[in-house]
Amino acid sequence: MLQKVYINILTALRILLGVLFIHFTLIDYNIGYLLFIFILTALSDYFDGKLAKKYNLDTYDGAKFDVICDFIFIVLSTFAVMLINLIPFWFIFVIILKMVEFFKTSPSDDFYYERLGHIVALMFYAYPIVALLIHVGTVNTILAIFITICALLSSLSRIRPVIS
Repeated sequence: MLQKVYINILTALRILLGVLFIHFTLIDYNIGYLLFIFILTALSDYFDGKLAKKYNLDTYDGAKFDVICDFIFIVLSTFAVMLINLIPFWFIFVIILKMVEFFKTSPSDDFYYERLGHIVALMFYAYPIVALLIHVGTVNTILAIFITICALLSSLSRIRPVIS
């Protein structure tokens, strides 16, 4: 089961990368390092799932750990860019509410993924680095509104079956 340990380390790496994202946004600003951190984060997210499937180690607990590490990275990176006024302060609440909704509307032994929700999660991931690259508050606010609308549409498709 050494593979499982390596996969979990790869997954947990996103938390460390989130902390590094904060550092290179707020303390020692370096867009090159931030891009590198973003790429490493995306690769760790991609390969931990691939490896778990390859070694037949994909479990609900592993998926839950993956989602939590994704969430932590997204919140940390968004918070850092929010502190330099490139992402509106309210957007962090959209992310948190979407995460709560994801857990509440998923079955207790599996996760329910829908296409738009998956796209929204990717937008949550990419938004901080895109905001840093664009570096224009108004454009970033428009992007935040667009992502929020997509998140609301995704929420409607997730909540409707639960209410019915």
